[in-house]
Amino acid sequence: MIELNSPIVMLSHFHRDFPFNFESSWVKASYASRTDVNDLPSNNGEFINVTLGINNILKYRSYYSNVSELDFLKAIGQQPTDLYLSNLETSANYLSCGSYRRYLWIDASRQEEKITLPATTESCKQVTSDEQMHRALDYLENCDIIINRERVIDTTVENQYLRYELPEYWFLFKEAISIVNPSYKPYISWFTESTRCTYEGVYILRKDIFKRLVKEFFSIMEIVWSNCSEVFPDKSKKSYSCSEPFPWRYPGFLNERFVPFFVHANELKKVEVPLVFLG
Repeated sequence: MIELNSPIVMLSHFHRDFPFNFESSWVKASYASRTDVNDLPSNNGEFINVTLGINNILKYRSYYSNVSELDFLKAIGQQPTDLYLSNLETSANYLSCGSYRRYLWIDASRQEEKITLPATTESCKQVTSDEQMHRALDYLENCDIIINRERVIDTTVENQYLRYELPEYWFLFKEAISIVNPSYKPYISWFTESTRCTYEGVYILRKDIFKRLVKEFFSIMEIVWSNCSEVFPDKSKKSYSCSEPFPWRYPGFLNERFVPFFVHANELKKVEVPLVFLG
């Protein structure tokens, strides 16, 4: 049984074999169960199956009833881990989600936007060490969230999204934000005015705030799924006017924009650190 009793719990989402530090006290490997393919091998260590338990991602399977469970899980991306973690019974005060390639280098004095390290277990040990966790705890005494550094883009957050993705889901997403939380209405202009955004979001957040973020996001997505023309736009079956090869990945892309919006709209006090990419 995997122990989850550290002051910070980060779940790293996997969908394939990749180097990982299974000895980390606070970062654990997770995956979403798939009934139509073999589950991830666990020869090197334990994985948490985030589709187990009462309140898991399969509650949203009905919106994707016309595609296989595997396609549903691919479309949802990392969000099963978010949902699982937000409902996890743990004594941890802080929760965090990452992916098998993306972590944080917890040192605000380093000004890089992104640090690339070799995709090795040794690299993973560096970013999942107890030293990194304790440094994070020091920062969190005076902030709400530790997040990877903002990126300056050449246009607005909205226009950058619309360059590549289908517009229907974007505008439903914006409408749904104000429906789910009307207090966010004055902040919606951030999407059309800001030229700074945190992409590839990896963050460590106070537990109560993390739970609220995840709850709001899935409430927003239910409105999107209930009102869009099709839940799983598939370029292998139909032509679409967007450059994104897999437009069904929009839930993850919307989440990447919702997290920094949530930080902005709630005026969270943040510490920015470099993103670590193992590659």
